Amino acid sequence: MTNVHIVNHTHWDREWYFTSMDALVLSDQLFSDVLTELKEHKEANFVLDGQLSILDEFISLYPEKITEIKTLVKKNQLFIGPWYTQSDANFTSGEAILRNAMIGDFESKKYGKKMCIGYLPDTFGFNAQMPVILQEAGLDNIVMWRGLNLNKHVKSPYFKWAGMGNKNTVYAINMPQGYGTGMLLEDSVDFVDGRLDPAVKFIKAYVDKDILIPSGNDQLAIIHDLKKQIDKINKIGKYNYQISSYPNFLETLKKDASSLETYKGELRDPVLARIHKTIGSVRMDIKQEIFHLEDKLTFRIEPLMVIAKKVGINLSNRLLVLAWKKLLECQAHDSLSGCVSDSVANDIKHRLKESNEICNSIENIILKQISDYLDMKENEILVVNSSVKKFIGNKTVTVLSKNPNICFEEIESQVLNSKYVDSRENILNETPAGNQYITEDGYYILTIEIKCELPPLGFKVYRFNSDSYDEQKVMVKNKSIKGKKIEILFDGSTVIYKDQNVKIFDFVSLIDEGNAGDTYDFSPLKNAMASRLEFNHCICYSFGEYEEMKLEGNVKLPYTLEDRINHTSNKEFNFKIDFLIDKNDEIKIKVDFENTVLNHRVRLALNMGEVIKYAKASIPFGYIKRENIPLNHWKDKYVEMPVNVEPFDKEVSVNTDNYSFNVFTTDTREYEYLGNKIYFTLVATTDSLGKPNLLYRPGRASGDTTKKGHIMINTPMAQLEHQKMSFEFWIKKDKVNPNELRLAEWKHQKILPNIAYQNQNLNYFINRIDNKIQKFDKNIFIEREYSVLQGMSIENLVSSVYNSYYEKDAFVIRFENPTNEPIQLPIDTYFDRFQVTRINALEEEQTMTSTIDEYGVLLFLVKTK
Repeated sequence: MTNVHIVNHTHWDREWYFTSMDALVLSDQLFSDVLTELKEHKEANFVLDGQLSILDEFISLYPEKITEIKTLVKKNQLFIGPWYTQSDANFTSGEAILRNAMIGDFESKKYGKKMCIGYLPDTFGFNAQMPVILQEAGLDNIVMWRGLNLNKHVKSPYFKWAGMGNKNTVYAINMPQGYGTGMLLEDSVDFVDGRLDPAVKFIKAYVDKDILIPSGNDQLAIIHDLKKQIDKINKIGKYNYQISSYPNFLETLKKDASSLETYKGELRDPVLARIHKTIGSVRMDIKQEIFHLEDKLTFRIEPLMVIAKKVGINLSNRLLVLAWKKLLECQAHDSLSGCVSDSVANDIKHRLKESNEICNSIENIILKQISDYLDMKENEILVVNSSVKKFIGNKTVTVLSKNPNICFEEIESQVLNSKYVDSRENILNETPAGNQYITEDGYYILTIEIKCELPPLGFKVYRFNSDSYDEQKVMVKNKSIKGKKIEILFDGSTVIYKDQNVKIFDFVSLIDEGNAGDTYDFSPLKNAMASRLEFNHCICYSFGEYEEMKLEGNVKLPYTLEDRINHTSNKEFNFKIDFLIDKNDEIKIKVDFENTVLNHRVRLALNMGEVIKYAKASIPFGYIKRENIPLNHWKDKYVEMPVNVEPFDKEVSVNTDNYSFNVFTTDTREYEYLGNKIYFTLVATTDSLGKPNLLYRPGRASGDTTKKGHIMINTPMAQLEHQKMSFEFWIKKDKVNPNELRLAEWKHQKILPNIAYQNQNLNYFINRIDNKIQKFDKNIFIEREYSVLQGMSIENLVSSVYNSYYEKDAFVIRFENPTNEPIQLPIDTYFDRFQVTRINALEEEQTMTSTIDEYGVLLFLVKTK
């Protein structure tokens, strides 16, 4: 007889159409009931949804209950963790998912231990590198639901899942009917014959061994007296039902590991469940903030804190963890996706605001205190390199000056933008002799590009002086801009790309179309056509080593969906696109518009000039090649249209038969290619949380809005009406199937932030807390050029560097290999002045090696000898 493992759990959305405070109120009774039930029934156990955040919030109400929770955790009755929140796995970076695991592990220690199960029961599909991320987080398994295509990916829902390089493999346990398969478990004939036995029978068609049945659902309470119910069910049902747990089922699976198939690739097929393939563009205002904050923490604040600690500035890692927590709460699958109520959207924005404030103030303190210790003058600027590689190139800095024209000593510079701030009268000036009232001089806020060399993971001070020379942008009459070998032209209606080998008409355009969908999915209006937005004004400039083209357009679009159906264009929509060509023939594109139209989608279209054969997209620690799949007769197999809309992590290489174009952006993570064009979604606005019977998604509404007793939920904030949107892209032409290492190096170059500080007293609110930061009496011996790595430049790719969570005087550095060949690291050369230990993301010591497997990562703990 088939053994069926019943696992009692709750899936606890922190927020959805209800807020996190609503969920906290629900947890007051439900979690208390869990503790009572587990104490009274020693044979029972319960899974608290795999995320620590909800338990931490409960404990904030009941700190006295931590002892009994620790006891239940130790007895394997209460399973907690391993994550901090239930993360999205398509639009988050690998580093952010790892921080989720790291902070989940860090916070679990106060309760005793975590559940070592990569539990993500409701995430909307998975990137192909999840096995790498899981292994790095100390997990050898995953329990999940959405995205698996049985008979295409594997024949069984229980299998081995390998990363892109085959070396990182985890046990994968899919719940083909979802985490609510055995919900509302009851010992009745109706339930067993009508729901439970048929669920097992469905899985048995694919499995000839033990079977897992999760029993629980959204915000569902623990099942009381579970053993008694299971005993009665066994008298009714056809199978051997037993109380189990995810760890127990995993151990059973491992006993027969040799029989498991192995799959390599992503899990994004909407066969067993919806994965909402177009969810990457709703509430784009929130998504952009999340993308930018993720980068700020990883590439700006964490390296800055390593530099600060090495020079003697002590800021608690707890501040950093708090900033990450607030972001991770916004990266839960519903929250990041944006399929939430407007009330929740406001909560998300507030958490992002708080996390940004923590980050900005950390940076402010570090840079201000370094500049104070160096006794920097007003005509000096501190420029930081947050990379472990020596920097040679251009940085953009902000300088406040009473003179509009300045020049830097020993390095080239040019003013990109200038803003004058008027003088003010009767300004209080506090002096030792008493208060004085003075006239405060006016000044200029200058945005300046400098050519500089910076030490790795360090900084350098540069001096500037007033200059009589004022280089201005020069307007040129012709409607074209040129680089070394390329040219962008505007012929009055379209943008043209031209180089020595190809001429592409309609190279860049904006495409608008109606959106009848909701916060889960874009869906077009039936028989409606997308429209191309026409430019009607062009100005070109030349300045320094750049040439720039500014295009503007003004059209009337239908304001509402009803207007689109009636073919009524009645709302003005203005838009701008700027093109900049640099010395390397790389093209920067900046798109700006104020959204004045409802229920529509705007996409940036790039014409490749030839039919696109495939796209190679960046994913965590690697690249994946994607080709379009046919969409004929999709309703015969899929629960939603498997449109060829895909996620990417900042970079896509678009390949034709003869060349490729590489595209980089931090402002959107969704693309689709059709024919010879690739489309990047800028916004998709909507008026509803969930709608039924969409063209791309027939049947019930997602979001529970058409369930019995539920209501439709309007989302006017998701319309982004009057929201000013801005998107930047970098594009460069390349050969077919460009080298992955070169692609990754370009991406890392573009990710690098501009970090600089001027110790000035013209405006203390350029950096918000400047006038509140104290200078402590410390003997800090740092030069005006400083490197944590003591001059050693690391040439291999590094995905992150941050202070250790557990070692007082150590930092952590993660190397990545986004290619299909192993890479040998010269560890002895890089760290000859340091003590180095190989660890995983949880800072657990691993076997020492200097080889990064293909599409893999390698992490080291670095201490001064």
